[in-house]
Amino acid sequence: MSYVDVLEVKCLDNPAKYTDDLRFRITFQCKTKTKEDLDWRITWVGSAKDEQFDQILDEVAVPPDVGVNTFEYVVDAPDPSKIPGSEILGVTVVMVQALYKGKEFLRVGYYVKVDYADEHLREEPPEVERPDVALLERNILETEPRVTRYLIEWDDIGVASMAATPEQATGAAGVG
Repeated sequence: MSYVDVLEVKCLDNPAKYTDDLRFRITFQCKTKTKEDLDWRITWVGSAKDEQFDQILDEVAVPPDVGVNTFEYVVDAPDPSKIPGSEILGVTVVMVQALYKGKEFLRVGYYVKVDYADEHLREEPPEVERPDVALLERNILETEPRVTRYLIEWDDIGVASMAATPEQATGAAGVG
């Protein structure tokens, strides 16, 4: 049995400038009192070719109350200087991860399209080594999250949550 069900992860302020903060509203239900806080992490995938460019944008501990909990999670935009110039534009991924006692029990991944905000620049992008991020926008494809649940032990030894199964969420904002 899982102690926690994530009910909704909602992207806020989307689309946005590339340099704007990322904002999510997370709603989860805690079925029983936990001994420790839940950890929440937001990770930006900097390169599909090499995870050394992934950026953990933030990690925060949230003490869960039994029942339904909601919080807004605001993090800085990814640092473009840590991403290969050739991979700033295009499609990447942002992940909202939930952990308990250092073990990930849920991952909600979203594809993100990064492109020039100006239509003319989109059609005829400048030939530069690194795009000017002030000219870029990001669009999180929030209607198609990829949800993966992982098997973890909660507070009772031997009691685990759902088996690790990737699935697509059923609703635009729900986690299913």
